[in-house]
Amino acid sequence: MKELAQAPYVADKGFAGEKPHRRWRAQSRAEVRTVPHQTSRLRWPKALQRWGASLRQIIETVNDKLLNTFRLARERPHDLTGFQARLAAKVSLHNFCMWLNGHLQRPPLAFTDLIDW
Repeated sequence: MKELAQAPYVADKGFAGEKPHRRWRAQSRAEVRTVPHQTSRLRWPKALQRWGASLRQIIETVNDKLLNTFRLARERPHDLTGFQARLAAKVSLHNFCMWLNGHLQRPPLAFTDLIDW
């Protein structure tokens, strides 16, 4: 039996919908929370909307670091396993840089002067 995540996954509006949420719950025991669509009857309070927006900013910053700083957008692997290996290496490098910044008491995403290539 798969282990249940410690907390729900927070996802973008693109992952909204009860059908995929049920499927993820059944297949992976994953609880997913998404910001409601504008057409939804469900509304989040303003404080929760701001919290969601702050998470989105972090996610977009991390994606930018992976795509541009670590040049993931320029990778041209020949097959899926090559891409998976390169993605794993770049995510590991990203996590290491965040760890190093933490130990140096710097902002976690301050990579510019850590990586000079």
